[in-house]
Amino acid sequence: MSQINIRVNEQTDRLFQYLAEKRKIPKAVLVKEMLLENLKEKVLLKLLKEYEEGQIGLKTIANLLEMSPDEIFHQIVSNDIECPITPEIDDYTKKIADNIIQRLELDKNFKK
Repeated sequence: MSQINIRVNEQTDRLFQYLAEKRKIPKAVLVKEMLLENLKEKVLLKLLKEYEEGQIGLKTIANLLEMSPDEIFHQIVSNDIECPITPEIDDYTKKIADNIIQRLELDKNFKK
């Protein structure tokens, strides 16, 4: 694990101290939690934009932010991110999905 040291002004330090005392946790723990929460939130939007532009994949986002695929897909939908695939691939995967659905329906009807 790495360590990062930062300098803050007295007003910010007082704010951190106040919040830490209210939660009854060390100031360092509070600052770390706040940093990580905000970092993930801010970086996620940038990574999703890179995904939309085809610069990175979902696996990279999952690894960098330690998120599950479900969490990432939820963020993709929530932020109206377009999947970076060509129309040809989209048509091809739609045909595959349609075939799978047809087979499932046939199996379901056959078992009745």
